[in-house]
Amino acid sequence: MKVGILKEVKCGLVWRDFILEDGRVIPEHRILGCPEPPVWRTADEISQDEREAAEGRLVMMAEAGLDPRDREQSFWAELNQYLAYTYLRFNRTEHKSPDAA
Repeated sequence: MKVGILKEVKCGLVWRDFILEDGRVIPEHRILGCPEPPVWRTADEISQDEREAAEGRLVMMAEAGLDPRDREQSFWAELNQYLAYTYLRFNRTEHKSPDAA
């Protein structure tokens, strides 16, 4: 178990991220005492502006040469949020009944 000083709580595309003073970014579901199950936003709750802003941050981080493999930094956090959003968006489509079209 690691500890740190909380600097900021950021609402991501799907869940909250906790940003610590030392720069680590911890997703809500890895925090001791978080709600069970963690509260995730649905794909419908995420606006096009939010999605485009997240895509822009990912592009900027990639262009800046940040390492997406560092699992406690912002690039990894943004990638995971975007991946979860994409999963939820397509998962919702696949589970619609044929009559719903």
